[in-house]
Amino acid sequence: MSQPIRPQYHRAVLLGGALLVGTLLTGCRQDMHDQPKFFPQRSTTFYADGRSVRPQVVGTVSRSQDLAGSYFETGMVNGAEGDGLPFKVNSQVLHRGQERFNIYCTPCHSRVGNGKGMIVERGYYQATSYHSYRLRNAPLGHFFSVISNGYGAMPDLASQITPVDRWAIVAYIRALQLSQNATQADVAPGAHVQPINAVLESSGFSDDFLGSWTGSAPQHVHPTVPSATPAPATPTAETPVTKNAGPVPAPAKTGSKTVELAKNAAPAAPGTAAAAGAPAPQAEKAAAGKGDAAKGKTLYANNCSVCHQPTRAGMPPVFPSLVGVVDRVGEKRVRTVAKEGIPEAKPPMPPHPNFTETDIDDLVAFLRTKP
Repeated sequence: MSQPIRPQYHRAVLLGGALLVGTLLTGCRQDMHDQPKFFPQRSTTFYADGRSVRPQVVGTVSRSQDLAGSYFETGMVNGAEGDGLPFKVNSQVLHRGQERFNIYCTPCHSRVGNGKGMIVERGYYQATSYHSYRLRNAPLGHFFSVISNGYGAMPDLASQITPVDRWAIVAYIRALQLSQNATQADVAPGAHVQPINAVLESSGFSDDFLGSWTGSAPQHVHPTVPSATPAPATPTAETPVTKNAGPVPAPAKTGSKTVELAKNAAPAAPGTAAAAGAPAPQAEKAAAGKGDAAKGKTLYANNCSVCHQPTRAGMPPVFPSLVGVVDRVGEKRVRTVAKEGIPEAKPPMPPHPNFTETDIDDLVAFLRTKP
């Protein structure tokens, strides 16, 4: 014979059910979803003019709008990488460049710039050594462009590093290159360049102290690095260059040949080669408008779209976007990469030796078009 259900059991069941229903109802609240908000490009009754997007304050300009297209912002002169710095370099700029370099560049390139940073030692893509023949002879604008736009497996750092700090890093990279490839002509009177093995011996270091330089050991080093004489109007890493800045002293020497660090302290005006202290323009291999964009589209589809996508959007950071690439890096570099590839990229971009100059003209013409 079954026993009657106790009232206490009924109350427990009802209480448990109420708690369960309350929990479910609480979880279904849509406060965040239904909260009042404006939708872009939609009207609203909140403002008298009926627009949800508020008009900008009179005189508002976008960030760095006044420098858009200048040498200071791009490192490019007439579509080619320039070979100069847009402001005078002194020890303060180099110290700032070293600090930023140690933060953003050493994980891959190491503090000595040999491409054997800590994350490379742990299995990441091998970085390029700044002491290779190619990069020792690369124009300064190339380093600025790579920091701004990325290169191969390297992502762009434009959002992390301001233009003035990018140029400070460029100056430090050139000084770092010089420290391992200096000649007697590069140092001040009275200073001497010594073979690095002699420096190691005199300093009490072991012969394998520079083992991390295997395969690319530097041949010379000088104990004292000449520094440029500071100029009163010299901008620092904390002070951006302005268009009204005046002329600065003669160029400083930063390598086996004199690099014109400052022809004028002002950044270049868009479309001008001599303004803003920018270096003399480098001749482009093909004039604007040359080539057949329709044929270039076919070349792109057959040779480039597999990695960079039919839309040219790429798959960053492995395969960079090619939208606007001619304006970003210059036609000369686009032509070189199309022909020779980027063997050090990860994965490496293959060369296209079968491309004729006409083919590259057509490809560049297509890359100039908007998607």
